[in-house]
Amino acid sequence: MADSKRTISDLRNRERVRDETFLDGYTDVEWEMVSILWVDAESDGGSGWQDPEEMMEYARRPLPVIHTVGLLVHEDDDQIAVTDSKGPEEMGSVTKIPRHWVKAFHRLVPVANKQGIVAPQPEFNPDQLAG
Repeated sequence: MADSKRTISDLRNRERVRDETFLDGYTDVEWEMVSILWVDAESDGGSGWQDPEEMMEYARRPLPVIHTVGLLVHEDDDQIAVTDSKGPEEMGSVTKIPRHWVKAFHRLVPVANKQGIVAPQPEFNPDQLAG
């Protein structure tokens, strides 16, 4: 009888067990919100022949400048890594940006408006909760 196929869920569970000690306390970590302005690499053309004039025009265009805002996952001398989402036992995809490509890097902090910081108001009266 053939072996059953492995699913993505199986792979994730195996990785979760392997990384369990690394992820211990993961949900307790508060990640900083950052804003990064960076220059991206790009390429054009496919597997076939390209028109030389079009490729020369493409080659002369400036590189795209990207603005990324996210949660700081990791940073070191070589790179900055951010994600857009973090849950209790999962996270969104991670974007790794080489430090040499970064034009501006800012750590974001809450900004008080002219009326001061206002706490979110509940949509219901807590006293209405069933006891």
